[in-house]
Amino acid sequence: MPANSYQASRAYASTGLETAVAGASPEQLILMLHNGLLESLHRARLNMIEGHIAAKGEAISRALAILTEGLMPALDPERGGDIAANLAALYEYMVTRLMVANLQNSTEHLDEVASLVRELKSAWEQLAVPARPAPAVAAPAIAEPLMGLRSGLSLGVA
Repeated sequence: MPANSYQASRAYASTGLETAVAGASPEQLILMLHNGLLESLHRARLNMIEGHIAAKGEAISRALAILTEGLMPALDPERGGDIAANLAALYEYMVTRLMVANLQNSTEHLDEVASLVRELKSAWEQLAVPARPAPAVAAPAIAEPLMGLRSGLSLGVA
């Protein structure tokens, strides 16, 4: 049993996250990673402004870990084709911008990455919506590359 209320709340939050991850689709998992990335970028920005160098570094490190250990490995270049390759290049760009932001204490670089993440998140939100009938004309042209990306997620979830 946790010794204090902070530990109890952390244990509860951890259990809630584990439950959410276990029941999530690959698209929902990607959205969770984007949410965590945005939260880390926000914390890094606040800590940068307030001059909390260690906390800024921790937040940027967490953002980098989400990119390099969560989002990048989820890409399957064989099944995702050009979309996966473009996302990989974009993630690499974000990693570079975050390292520069950390070195130069640049909120502009953090804001740029956050803007890119919000755009990607918006696209993933569209993919995570339960399937609904699409116009017959658009489906064949769009379905093939998106299905390669959607099924190309290798997050260890079926």
